Amino acid sequence: MRIAMFCSGRFTTPPPPKTIYAPLWITSVLANEMAKRGHKVTLFAAKGTKSKAKVETLNLPPLENRKDLKSCVDIREDRVINFYEQIFISEIYRRAEKREFDLMHIHPVEQAIGFAANSKVPTVFTLHDPISCWRKFAYSAYKKNTSNVYFVSLSHSQRAPLKGLNYIATIYNGIDFAKYPFSKKAGKYLFLASRIVPEKGFDIAIKAAKKAGLPLVIAGEIINQEYWQKKIKPFLGEQIIYAGAVTPSKLPELYRNAKAFIFPLQWEEPFGLVMIEAMACGAPVIAFDRGSVREVVEDGKTGFIIPPLNKKGEPNIGGMVEAVKKINTIDRIACRWRVEENFSLKRMSDEYEKIYAEILAKK
Repeated sequence: MRIAMFCSGRFTTPPPPKTIYAPLWITSVLANEMAKRGHKVTLFAAKGTKSKAKVETLNLPPLENRKDLKSCVDIREDRVINFYEQIFISEIYRRAEKREFDLMHIHPVEQAIGFAANSKVPTVFTLHDPISCWRKFAYSAYKKNTSNVYFVSLSHSQRAPLKGLNYIATIYNGIDFAKYPFSKKAGKYLFLASRIVPEKGFDIAIKAAKKAGLPLVIAGEIINQEYWQKKIKPFLGEQIIYAGAVTPSKLPELYRNAKAFIFPLQWEEPFGLVMIEAMACGAPVIAFDRGSVREVVEDGKTGFIIPPLNKKGEPNIGGMVEAVKKINTIDRIACRWRVEENFSLKRMSDEYEKIYAEILAKK
């Protein structure tokens, strides 16, 4: 198969060491794996990208490194990111019209769906975000013209807002177990790692840790400065510790030495790669019952799933604290088994390869 892939031009693929960006990691893994399996993969990505696939950079450096643009525009604005990434996307579809590819696998849906809906070459989109009101509108706008467009959800729950899309599969993300060594011994702190944004519930994790009387270590890139300054930074100290935007190579140690991974989600999590990373290292997960959590965590066996709100309609901090108190009843070996059995890179790659073949068999 001749497959074109694209995720983002903001960073290199895979992303830089201190950047947590799950879609780029998944894209990198799939490009490498499909190339190893003998498929002709062309990965469109920013300069500096490393891959076993053929890399097409269009001589464009990562948007985050464009000092010439930073001087005249906020490069984190959606309109800037969208335009920059459409340079790659438009080139992919220009070449597709020349039949250079049998299939495209694209990750940013909004930037590419207009191209895909009008292309004779099939496109696979992986949905990495919840289907918000805006995304529901954007995807539905092309609903009548997407017979050649296929959607992969990361969880079954992710589909709930828009069930009528042309879904071809739900494919759970996978990880490389060798990078996530296991520890049977529980540590003494709670841990939360992710992009530091309100949706991930860092402020609620702080309140839960304080009420439970346990240290909390947090890690991740600070995306929302207002949230950080008002809800996180004032509480840092001996009990609440910011480990920084740690590299993926250092995350496993923090997972492994944690008593539990605490995840008080404030949105409908589409998958939550951090949950399987934590369990692979032996850390049970305590999470609010939002989005994919019930598909990832086995309640009472690999962690605890907590109702998001208490009887007063407030964030259920008390429920999290109660779960922390009984976290030692969770077998850390069961956490590792859960991930090995359900969330391997091989399983993920096999399932993508299967749907690629299935789509091309229809042509």
